[in-house]
Amino acid sequence: MSENTGGTPPQGDQPEPTTPPAPVPPVPPAPAVPPAPPAGAVPPPPPGAYPPPAGAYGQPAPGAYPPPAPGAYPPPAAGYQAAPSSTAPIGEALTYGWNKFTQNGGTFIIAGLIWILGAAVVWGILLGIFGGLSAIGGDSGSGLIGAGFSIVWSLLAAIGVLFGLVVEAVFIRAALQVTYGRPVELKTFFDFSDLGPIVITALLFAGVNFVLSLVPFFGTLASIVVNFFVFFTLFFVIDKKLQPIDAIKASVALVQANLSTTVLFYLLVSVLIGVGFALCGLGLFVAVPVALLASAFFYRRLLGEPVAP
Repeated sequence: MSENTGGTPPQGDQPEPTTPPAPVPPVPPAPAVPPAPPAGAVPPPPPGAYPPPAGAYGQPAPGAYPPPAPGAYPPPAAGYQAAPSSTAPIGEALTYGWNKFTQNGGTFIIAGLIWILGAAVVWGILLGIFGGLSAIGGDSGSGLIGAGFSIVWSLLAAIGVLFGLVVEAVFIRAALQVTYGRPVELKTFFDFSDLGPIVITALLFAGVNFVLSLVPFFGTLASIVVNFFVFFTLFFVIDKKLQPIDAIKASVALVQANLSTTVLFYLLVSVLIGVGFALCGLGLFVAVPVALLASAFFYRRLLGEPVAP
């Protein structure tokens, strides 16, 4: 076989050279088409856009009462942390109490009359059961020196104190609802939710005051001091669902953290109640609701919580 040189065509025993085919560029995949949103759906704003106006995309509606921030109030197991002092102006609290009474005074007064009527009926039944005032008080021949030393009379007095504290708790619940911007109806004053802790708290108060009353003079002073430091106990039981002992501790801590402000407020509220009592007792229908509404405002402001206007 001869070697092919130069530009001569290949012979029959030599294969003809072939040119390789040009490469084909790859075809890019078609972009994915997002699914169409359902009818009536509001498209979300683009990234970085201005947040939607109030009332859209789950935002609270204008004028809605803001919910408390998560963790604003520590759970009972974590202990109570008092807010700084000077967060609740006394004049503002009393003004708030009066203004809210003018808006809800009729409901407070009617509820008070119903409770007084009910208490009078129960008291009359108990007196009839025990034979009337003369039998309860005893006489000179019975060995009981006056009504103050009658066991039955002391028992009825303790029941009266317990009843009064339960009624106070009912009115405190109504006052707290006002500070949250909730409507107050007549049925609000007959809501016996959390009655167990309320009764236990009332029993503790009644027992402590009874023991202190056995100590002449100094017992009375001690009773005043104790009642001052437990001033907010029922508020914590009703509002924060604390157990009685935890509520007492929380009240003492709150008073200690705001001692001077609370002392002045407590004195003014006591004077207000005294004036209402001096007006033949009828002034209590105004003084008590105003004092409780002002106290609810004062309590929540000391905690640093917002109050409904």
